[in-house]
Amino acid sequence: MMNQRRSSSQRSRLLAGLLGLALFTQPVQAAFLDTGFGARPTGMGGAFTAIADDSNAPLYNPAGLVQVQWNELSAMYSQLFSGLTLYSGNSSTGGDTVHLDQSFVSYVSKPSAFGSFGLSWTDFNTTSLYREDTVTLSYAHYLGDVIPVLDNQVSIGANLKYLRRGFTLDAATSSDPVFASGNTRSAMTGDVGLLWKPEEGAYEGWRLGLTAQNVTQPNVGFQDKDTVPLEWRLGTAYQSRQRPWLVPALDITRSAGVTGVYGGVESWLFHDSLGLRTGANRDEASAGISYYQTLGKKTGFRLDYSFTVPYYVEDTAGSHRLQVTVYF
Repeated sequence: MMNQRRSSSQRSRLLAGLLGLALFTQPVQAAFLDTGFGARPTGMGGAFTAIADDSNAPLYNPAGLVQVQWNELSAMYSQLFSGLTLYSGNSSTGGDTVHLDQSFVSYVSKPSAFGSFGLSWTDFNTTSLYREDTVTLSYAHYLGDVIPVLDNQVSIGANLKYLRRGFTLDAATSSDPVFASGNTRSAMTGDVGLLWKPEEGAYEGWRLGLTAQNVTQPNVGFQDKDTVPLEWRLGTAYQSRQRPWLVPALDITRSAGVTGVYGGVESWLFHDSLGLRTGANRDEASAGISYYQTLGKKTGFRLDYSFTVPYYVEDTAGSHRLQVTVYF
């Protein structure tokens, strides 16, 4: 990966720096790493694998789609590391200003006799330099429909994903042998997820989620091999009868030999119209707020906002994510 990003032009050197900044504590040899999609999960520090009960579920655990009660259409946008000025050329001669952007659009259906379905798209890009896109088709079903003894306690889900990445070349980089066969690469891969959510008994209130992401470890390299690593996510959350408005959650991930820990807590108040959350992980601290409003018996909307502060990046006002979800 490092060889692929090495070029004689300042443009390519900046790109490598930008990607390193966006993934500042992640293994630098991998593309398509999680940079924090979804305003609600990010506000909880990324601890969402055992919750996954809305249009963000395909990102963390597709098995959670069975919990969606309405059809949901959601869109998110974020400009990462706001206030940090970067240039794609010589700053003394007035290079172009560069920033890191995230976008996410998701549609998930309410459960039917055939299961739950979802279609989503994520985009990560640096201005006119580099871009990653993922299109995901999701499906989930209760295992109780096949194994009655499990009732509706256990669900299973899967994602089928199309990955595409591309570099924007200039006069200097177009002749780089790294891009001799083109400046884009694409691949297919998938995720599988499991969710356990007992409704009664000794474990009532507990949730446990397990996800394996990028199970085929696809190669998206140019001149050299660059595989997207397999990532395991194990999450737990708890919602008691005595305090249903308070839900703590914890995720543990393992990818490319690196272990991550993500923790957060969420609280819904005023008849679930106001959501508050906070969290942290090894890279950043986070907080978030939501407002939910019904517009009728069958329609409503929700606004989610999250704010993250990185531990290791200076001269930035943090990253802000805004997401709008429509229920129908």
